Amino acid sequence: MLVRLATRLLLSPLGFVCGALAGFGTLALISSRSVQTAWMVPEEALVLGYEFTADAVTMALLFAPLMAAPAIVAVLIAEMFSIRSWTYHAVAGAVTALLPWSLAPAGIDGPMFSAANVVAAGVVGGLVHWLIAGRGSGLALTEAKPPSGADDPSPPH
Repeated sequence: MLVRLATRLLLSPLGFVCGALAGFGTLALISSRSVQTAWMVPEEALVLGYEFTADAVTMALLFAPLMAAPAIVAVLIAEMFSIRSWTYHAVAGAVTALLPWSLAPAGIDGPMFSAANVVAAGVVGGLVHWLIAGRGSGLALTEAKPPSGADDPSPPH
């Protein structure tokens, strides 16, 4: 029981960090797809790449702590009720990403993403968290099902 608790205490934060990185990576991919059609000289592309990197790091440093509070609540609910559904974690990821985005002021510098972009990034982050930590949520182990026919007390004919 203590080993399982220690494992859960390690996997949940690791799942959050990897999910947040995957979500920010999704936003970076979305923003880079809009730049692909622009023709630039190599120096402009280098400067634009630097700006995207600086914006992505800034966004991660600003929004990751704001995402932590709703993520902690969602993870605690999943752990308390042993919710192992990928859909729960995907929806929780979307809500976790959308809450701080909706609180951002309209004039913030950096890439502006639509709500659909943020929800997509949140779903990706939630699914990554599910892959790492969500599939085994809760301290209760899954009940092993008896093999088919094992609960039939009558002898085979």
